[in-house]
Amino acid sequence: MEVKCDVHYQQVVKHLRLQNYYPRKLTCERVFEVCKKEISPEELNDDPSKIPWYMLQNLMMCNYEGRCFELEESQGFHGTAFSLSSVLQDDETSLSNENSQVSPTDALVAILLCSDNFLRQILIEKLSTCQLAIPLLIPVTDVSNKEWELIVWGISTITKKWKTSSGSSCEKSMAVEKLPIVSALRLGRPKISKSKIINCVINEQKHDIFFNSGCKGGNLERKLSDGLLEMAWYLPTQKRTNAFSDALTFINLRGNASDFKRHTYFLSDISLVTIAFVSCTDFDKHDTGLLESLYIQRGHVIFILDGASGKELKDALYRMEKNIRDVKKQVHYVKASNKNELKISGEIWGLLGSNFEGDSNRNIVSDRSVEMCIEVAHRRNYHVDEMVQDCFEAKQSAKILLDRIIKEGKENELPMQMVTVKIGETRKEQHRLLRKGNMQIEEYVDRRKKEIVDLRSKQLDLHQNKCCTYQMFRAPFTNSLIKRKYFFGFVKIMTDRYSIKGLQPIREEYIRKWNELCDERKNEPNTLTASLNSMKDILNELEQQLSHNSLGLEHYNREIGQKYEMSAELKLSTHHSDNRHLARVAAEMLLHGYPIELMDGDATHVPLTWIEAVFTSLKDQIGNKKIFVLSVLGIQSSGKSTMLNAMFGLQFSVSAGRCTKGIFAQLVSLDRSLREDTQCDYILVVDTEGLRSPEFASQLGSNRDNELATLVIGLGDVTIINIMGENPTDMQDTLQIAVHAFMKMENVHIKPSCIFVHQNVTDVTASDLNTTQKRSMREMLDTITKIAAEAENCSERYKSFSDVINFQENKHIMYISSLWQGDPPMAPPNPGYSKCILQVKKQVLEFIKNSKPKSITDFTTLLSDLWRAILCQNFVFSFKNSLEIQAFNSLDAEYVKHARTFRRNALEYSDRLQSECKKLTTEKMREEGEQILDWYLKKLEDNIIAFRASMTSYFADDVKACQWQGKIELQLEDLCKEIIKEMKGVFTSIRNKVIGRAEIDANIEMHEREIYRKAKRLADVYRNKQLSDMDLEKEFANNWKTWVSNIPSSDDCVDIGRSFQKIAEENYLENNKAEVSLAFQSSETEVTEHDLHLRNWKKFKSYFSNASAKTYVNDANCTKQNIVEKLQKQISNHTLNGTNYTNQLGFDCFNSLSCDLKEIKLDGKSLLKSKAQIRLAVCNFKTSLIPSLKKMQEQYKHENDPRLYLESRKERLWQTFKDECTVRHIISKAASAISREIACAIKISLPDKCKLGVIDHLRYSSSKSFSSKMSLHASMLIAMAEKGNFDCFKEYLCNPILCIKNFTSEQIKKVCFETTKAGCSVLQEIYACEVHNIVSALNQAIATLNAKGDITLKSWWLTLLDYIDKVLCIKTDIRFFDEERDLALEEFSDKLLDELNGIKDKIIREYDSSIFSEISTSCCDFFTADLLACQEVCPFCKALCDLNGIHDHHRTDCHRPNGVAGYRWTDSTKLDSDLCTTAVMSNYRFINEDTNSTSINFRDYRTVNEHYASWKIEPLAGESEMFWKWFMATYNTELAEYYNAKEADIPAGWKRITMEQAKEDIKKLYNI
Repeated sequence: MEVKCDVHYQQVVKHLRLQNYYPRKLTCERVFEVCKKEISPEELNDDPSKIPWYMLQNLMMCNYEGRCFELEESQGFHGTAFSLSSVLQDDETSLSNENSQVSPTDALVAILLCSDNFLRQILIEKLSTCQLAIPLLIPVTDVSNKEWELIVWGISTITKKWKTSSGSSCEKSMAVEKLPIVSALRLGRPKISKSKIINCVINEQKHDIFFNSGCKGGNLERKLSDGLLEMAWYLPTQKRTNAFSDALTFINLRGNASDFKRHTYFLSDISLVTIAFVSCTDFDKHDTGLLESLYIQRGHVIFILDGASGKELKDALYRMEKNIRDVKKQVHYVKASNKNELKISGEIWGLLGSNFEGDSNRNIVSDRSVEMCIEVAHRRNYHVDEMVQDCFEAKQSAKILLDRIIKEGKENELPMQMVTVKIGETRKEQHRLLRKGNMQIEEYVDRRKKEIVDLRSKQLDLHQNKCCTYQMFRAPFTNSLIKRKYFFGFVKIMTDRYSIKGLQPIREEYIRKWNELCDERKNEPNTLTASLNSMKDILNELEQQLSHNSLGLEHYNREIGQKYEMSAELKLSTHHSDNRHLARVAAEMLLHGYPIELMDGDATHVPLTWIEAVFTSLKDQIGNKKIFVLSVLGIQSSGKSTMLNAMFGLQFSVSAGRCTKGIFAQLVSLDRSLREDTQCDYILVVDTEGLRSPEFASQLGSNRDNELATLVIGLGDVTIINIMGENPTDMQDTLQIAVHAFMKMENVHIKPSCIFVHQNVTDVTASDLNTTQKRSMREMLDTITKIAAEAENCSERYKSFSDVINFQENKHIMYISSLWQGDPPMAPPNPGYSKCILQVKKQVLEFIKNSKPKSITDFTTLLSDLWRAILCQNFVFSFKNSLEIQAFNSLDAEYVKHARTFRRNALEYSDRLQSECKKLTTEKMREEGEQILDWYLKKLEDNIIAFRASMTSYFADDVKACQWQGKIELQLEDLCKEIIKEMKGVFTSIRNKVIGRAEIDANIEMHEREIYRKAKRLADVYRNKQLSDMDLEKEFANNWKTWVSNIPSSDDCVDIGRSFQKIAEENYLENNKAEVSLAFQSSETEVTEHDLHLRNWKKFKSYFSNASAKTYVNDANCTKQNIVEKLQKQISNHTLNGTNYTNQLGFDCFNSLSCDLKEIKLDGKSLLKSKAQIRLAVCNFKTSLIPSLKKMQEQYKHENDPRLYLESRKERLWQTFKDECTVRHIISKAASAISREIACAIKISLPDKCKLGVIDHLRYSSSKSFSSKMSLHASMLIAMAEKGNFDCFKEYLCNPILCIKNFTSEQIKKVCFETTKAGCSVLQEIYACEVHNIVSALNQAIATLNAKGDITLKSWWLTLLDYIDKVLCIKTDIRFFDEERDLALEEFSDKLLDELNGIKDKIIREYDSSIFSEISTSCCDFFTADLLACQEVCPFCKALCDLNGIHDHHRTDCHRPNGVAGYRWTDSTKLDSDLCTTAVMSNYRFINEDTNSTSINFRDYRTVNEHYASWKIEPLAGESEMFWKWFMATYNTELAEYYNAKEADIPAGWKRITMEQAKEDIKKLYNI
């Protein structure tokens, strides 16, 4: 009686708490989540729900012990003594305990029922790997009208290897391999164990392939697994002890066959031999029909009779024996009574052997594969898992796809990847320049780039004409996820089968020829014969055949990737719509457990564009999650993929006749608790092609190994260095490659970790032995490190392996026992292997907890950097680490942001400090000056604290930036000290100025009071005469002339022009008078070629040189400009200190200018001729310094001349006089006087306030021009390019810093005069806003004072000043005629507020754009202070360093052709079109004044001097720099004329670059 499992399901599944996963809802993604803690067997007693996860955990790690478990009984503990009564009591308690437990086979069936078909397939494959029986027929509850399901899809991926009867090895796909089937069943309940005996028949290693009563939990009642058909294979090794010479399939029926007659008939249909275990004592007439079916089946039967046979059984056997005498088949009987299991299994061996002897016995039933059982299953009304519609359709699609490949060939149907090999070679040559010959680098690179474009065009042509297979593979991409997974699964299954079939004979032939070659070499070791050459050619041909006949899912995916790359590189119009979908599907499959190929193993090529697209799509789907990269490195066939598969339950290929080729990555999710603990979401496991592959046993192979090692070590947060066996030579080779790669990473601040895993160790428990081995390996690593350091010229830096990475041998060297427990192919995996792998996994999790995982974006950036560096081959210690650069740039931006806030506030405090100090009298300055300074210093200190806190917080959030924390803190401290010093200096200057002019101020104040008294008396005369304003003003003007005529004026100012002429004449000797005279007649301020002493430079053939007159002219002009700017700053400081011009000051300035010009030297000698020195000193003093000196003189006169000062107060006194004569009410007169004082103070304060307003506007504007030096520089270059005039670039080539400063000033002006939405300029809007803010503050202060009652105007004014002290700085003396009279405050306040509103509107209306000239210099200085902090230029192309502040090395992302800086070939004098980024990859040499006439190899440029060593020039071939390539191609003629050289040979590709492309490239490069 067959029983559907619905009833028992409720009990078992509920007990295991799997209800949420039934039916088929448990997925691979859920099972493969990495957990914080593994489940131990002891935990199963407390929580039965852990049973399925315990089994899955162990089986996925290939630990067969996970199939079995046994729970302890609830009462008592081991070793507890029980009373006799408790032992003899009724068995009901024991029975109850058994019923509450779950049989391991039931638990396994429950897991299978809850697993979706994809997890089921993986689980069955793991069971097979563990040499455990796999399910062939299982109960099904979710398919209508079906009770049992035949597993075909689940078995499809299983492959096995064994030795054939001919002695050769073979590998077969077990789902399609036709083998004799031996089935085993039982009738009744024999006392002997059927499964245990069958285990002995199959496996002499005493491994429990089939679960039996001798296993843990074997005696528990089965509720789900009765009726289960399980399958296993016997695989021969052709040893003498082998029972059978051919492979066999064994199928075992669980439970009593009488209850599952349909299963028995199914087995009868497919079995060559049926082994029936019959319980003689249980046999009754109901079993007769089943027994008869066994007799009449076509296959042989072996009856194992247990117990004394009853009459019913004897009669049935005799009757059926008579009926089959004419049938050509064998029926054997084995009496099991009084025999042990070995004896019975031995007899079965013998009988099975006789059944397989001779064709008549063997062919009685045809050999069958699992897939051939489908037809029989349909007849028996079984459901077949492959018959699900999605699965069935996917299989048909995959079959059609493979049939076409077989018919047309891989080369014709997957043609694009065949071209990829050539693309990979060409791209490497583009970077490595190995076959360049005498061609110029950039021309050679340009040709290689064109060659790549041509190859891409060839791919396009192939794709358009041979895209049938591509379209067939592409079509399912639009299907549902489930159907796609089935399709990819079948493609992998079928291609693996194809590869197994195709590669095996070629591999056998290869091995045969290799052995012949070895024998030939042995006979004639030192002779290279024609026969040897012929054999080598044959082996090479066989290697090609192995490559061409290898086919896997990765080959189809490569074609998809190449289609994407080809479309992107050729910029096809269909690229975006179709290719985005391709990348999205690839990302989905990566997310669902399918590996992605990072490196094409055939082409040794990383398809960066495709991989970046896939990971970008992955980021779009799940967010920019954090990933921890685990990579593995080791020699070929050392068990790397097997280890990773066991560690994480992955599916990296370890069979199909193919080793891993290339680099693959698979994504593994972390569970929620582990994500929270580690701040990491996924582990990206990177599996790698083995080192020292025989196919690449040459110098090429050595390079390939180094490339692989560098890439996987660089990518990995942790790299497992896998060492197989105990051969020290093998170990040393692997370690040598790894150490070199680790050193490269450490040098560019990529800090991976490593675990050395030593596999196949005989005794992993011997602690003393392990300690000795670890110490030996540490010594070996230290030795290798020293050797590698000497090879890389850094032996001082790296003396031991610990100097390279953080390494602890007691934790980071681990030992793993051998994989197999016995001899394959029948040996199960060693459980100790799985346990060792678990320890490695725990160490990996420890690394995750203590590391900072990468984001998905970080990973793709790092991959890009590493691969581009590897393409350059000789990068060693100089490749670009974009993640580090991004981290540094982000840190720099953060620092600049806070530094600007600090400097802006400091600027405001300095302005306010000056304003407050200027209004103080001498006495007040002495009494209160220091207090005011301390108040602002305290404000600065508060800002410094906030600045430090912000940076500390940033470092806490960004671990990558912590490497620069010390330098940033030093930079911050230096900035703070500088700002404090500047503020103290400003105070000292203003204090000295105020105290030093005490007498002058007293004199001015005396004259001012006297004039006010005279004006008041005059007002008393005209108060009641009612004159018109015109008449009043006329009278006032007449009297004003009289009043000021008696005040002395400082008219005895030095004539600066005459003074300078005299100074210049006295400064030079008598015989230079003529030159001085000529200099005064000249206006030429720039250095020209005729001004220089230039030696004749020796010409070096094939050497580069930039020794042109124009180069020195440019350098001299830059130096001259710096000298002039330095002197202008000194004069500005004198002006601030209130210094007047004197002849001595003029002499000092001119003498300093003359001496500095004389110090412009070349090779220790003055570069400028004496006549030129005189002319430059005179002309630059005239044009640049005299205006500054005159401005200083005018300001001094304005501040110190009493008459000039009073003239500046005339207008206010006139208004006061007019009010006194015409206005009757004191309130109105007071309000008018106060408003005039306030208006004057507002106007004085507006430049400083507008300056801060403009700075704030630029700081927070959306424009990126002022955000960084790079964006400002790029914006300037774009602006110059748009003008389309080479003259725009001349100043830049001569003095880039001055050019950027001028551009900054222009940009500030441009922003200030942009029109806003209100219709006014930005500056006008800022101006109006500042006026409004000041008046608003005054209104609030006046309203507060209104509550004080009546008060004199003088007292009220002093009180008001206290309120607005920090808003507006006004002198305390208001000069009002009636300042001692009392005022009605409320009325006065109202009147004053009206006046202020009128003043506000009037001041806003009076806005004059000329205010910009007062603030432009300060605004420009504010931004250039941090944007141009570093002014170093590349020693070759003269490109400006992109960085600011403290940095280890100068760098730029936009190097230029060397010809832009004047470099030319010395033999042809043609400008050089090569870039320094490519020159440093070549063997070219250069010569200039820095090399002392010695030619230096570009690769050794850092040895020239400290300046050269401070530059880090990344080797890049043909990448970016598009702007400067366009520039040189466009202005080649002008550049040649400018440098007095011949035009450069411009690569053809440069001439095709448009200005728009150049602009877009630099915008993208600098993110503007």
